[in-house]
Amino acid sequence: METAEARLARAREALAGVQRKVGTTRERWEAPTLPLVPLLDQVLPQGLRRGQVIAVAGSTSLMLALAAAASEAGSWTAAVGMPSLGVVAAARRGLDLARVALVPHPGAQAAAVAGACVDGMDVVLLGPRLALSEPDRRRLATRARERGAVIIAEAPWAGAHASLTAVASRWHGLGAGDGRLRGRELTVRVEERRGAAARLVTVPLEAEAPLRRGATVPAVAAARVLGGAA
Repeated sequence: METAEARLARAREALAGVQRKVGTTRERWEAPTLPLVPLLDQVLPQGLRRGQVIAVAGSTSLMLALAAAASEAGSWTAAVGMPSLGVVAAARRGLDLARVALVPHPGAQAAAVAGACVDGMDVVLLGPRLALSEPDRRRLATRARERGAVIIAEAPWAGAHASLTAVASRWHGLGAGDGRLRGRELTVRVEERRGAAARLVTVPLEAEAPLRRGATVPAVAAARVLGGAA
């Protein structure tokens, strides 16, 4: 049986192979921010800045929306410890599946796997139940700052540059018991580390964006670098 250390080594080699194959580098870090969809401008007025940690509570859709424009523009995204994340949902939120790496079950190697992803990816999504200690989180934040990656964590994170909490959601598009859900409005509480007062922002999220041509499940399966760790 393959050991956890061997799986971790295989994951790192897979990430390195992706970089060699497609030329993923940090040359684009000359730009201090990654693209952000316009509907989130009020949530993050400073943009999706490299080296930052953003904590999100209550909405996986918001996490995907934060990563969507960067992914569409060519950035690589990793999702660690998010086994319920569906590839079709990710595609419909705008992520380019050809540049998505899924690590659904990192287990006890969560810190090492997340660190490897921060080293090689532009945006790293972290699930809520990862085995990360506070020292692990501090090291990951430092690593993201050095590497120019953005961490979007589905959990409270001490020292996060911004904490976003979905406090209300309102769907629309249905008539009197019929019709189709066409979108929803998400009310987000925004708290920033720099000390500004917390504020509420209403964000319109489409129920489903069109699935991009060529965005197939096999494209993501090829990027699944680590299935699990003991």
